[in-house]
Amino acid sequence: MQELLATLLQAIIAVAVPILTAFGVRFLNERTAHAKEAATSEIAERYIAEAGNVAATAVALISQTFVEDLKKSESFDGAKQKEAFAKAVAAARGLLTAEAARFLDQAYGDATKYLAAKIEAEVKLQK
Repeated sequence: MQELLATLLQAIIAVAVPILTAFGVRFLNERTAHAKEAATSEIAERYIAEAGNVAATAVALISQTFVEDLKKSESFDGAKQKEAFAKAVAAARGLLTAEAARFLDQAYGDATKYLAAKIEAEVKLQK
């Protein structure tokens, strides 16, 4: 009788172990995917926030060092506005970390165009 129970127990274990292993592997794969997604989201948020901060800093910098002087001398026209915008984009690009630039290039196609859009939005906010 004990031999029968031992054989039956071995048969149940033989069936249960692969099933439990499959569930365990599936659970670990799902947790790994979730962790990767969360890490990617955190990285994306960090780099997007960095781009926003860089754009705001560049707009403030160019406004203080270039635009204000032109406005005082009443020589701020369309051409100077374009020049100020180009200077702000260049300043932002210089302030952006290489990692953030790579992320923006991969995520949005072109970090400089992304910064330009952020700068335009920032200029409107600061007006």
